[in-house]
Parts: sequence; structure tokens; C-alpha cells
Amino acid sequence: MRATLQTVMLNLQQAAYQSTLGAPIYDYGPQGNGPLGQFLRPTTEAEAEARRPDFERLCAELRERDPGTFNAWLLDFEFWRAGDLNVRMPNVDAYEKRDENGLRIFRDHHLVNTREVAQWFGEEQKKAFVWECRRCGFRGHDGDLIGGPRCEPTARSEASSSAP
Repeated sequence: MRATLQTVMLNLQQAAYQSTLGAPIYDYGPQGNGPLGQFLRPTTEAEAEARRPDFERLCAELRERDPGTFNAWLLDFEFWRAGDLNVRMPNVDAYEKRDENGLRIFRDHHLVNTREVAQWFGEEQKKAFVWECRRCGFRGHDGDLIGGPRCEPTARSEASSSAP
């Protein structure tokens, strides 16, 4: 039975993270906190290499089944992997809904990843990429977008989009 596209994206997300040398992962031991001794540590070279075949297989499958989503996500993933790994990795499924220019659509916003970093909520990862709407100018990370308003294009953005 062939996996659904959502399953492929979810598995690719996990394999991409786990195959990235130095990405923070949870481990357990005497140096950690709490009853289980949980702590963050970087992914080792052996761990990253062990997940690499899964990552490559899932990349090939998504590239074949949904090349637009794959190509849009890959650019931001490569940027993340080359930079600060404490920034939340871009989600594969966030690139599934796109406009005719390839911009991510969420709550009617037409978003581009500014590649700037903002503070995020929670303990595990404290930073996330900032997205900017090309229509209304809204700026924020995924948490801001989820709780934020729907896009209401400004008169300036509507005039520029209708210009010949």
C-alpha cells in the first residue's frame, strides 16, 4: 500500500531533521533534568548518516509526487541546515498550498520566508523563521500566523497586483 502524501511529508520532516549533523535532539542520562534525565544534545555524525538513506528516499518520493511542494521546501530547508540549527526547521507541509508565484498560502496570506529569525514560545527551540505576507505586509513566525488575523490586502498591494 502506498503512503499518503501527508505521511510522506511527515516522514520526510522527521528524516530531514534526524539526518542533519548537529541538530538538537533529546537524550537521557545522569546529566539531564527531571525523573528521566532528559537533555538536549547535537545529533552525531553516525546518527545523521544512519537516517540519510530514509531522507534521500523520501525526498525522491515527494519530488516525484509533488515537485512544487518539494522544491519550495528544499530551498528553505537547505538554508536552515546551513545556519542556526536552534531555529525551528521549516515544515514540509507548510509549502503544500502555494499561489501562482510559488508563495506559501496560509489564512489567505501569500507568504515569503524572510529568513530572519524571531523568538518562539517553548523550551525546546526558542527561535523560528519570520514570514512576510506580500499582500498585506503581516510579519511573524508560524505561531503568530496561527493566532493572527486573516489577510486583508492593502490598497497599495491590490493596485500593484492589478497593474499590467
